[in-house]
Amino acid sequence: MKLRINQLSTAPPYTDLPSDLTGYAVTLDLSHSDAAHEATLAALIGEIRNRGASRVVITGTPRELQGTHIQAA
Repeated sequence: MKLRINQLSTAPPYTDLPSDLTGYAVTLDLSHSDAAHEATLAALIGEIRNRGASRVVITGTPRELQGTHIQAA
């Protein structure tokens, strides 16, 4: 089963997630998220595992928002 998790579902109470994910592999696609959502990723993965998912797969790379890139001096 594939779940498409939108940015609104990355904070508790995780209303977009099914309550029972037993045995499912869940893929998180980070290509449509930003750095702010990465901070909540660990909690989201924990919640997915607590709901019984057998595996969590992370794909994509977070997009960089314009004007947020800081170059090293």
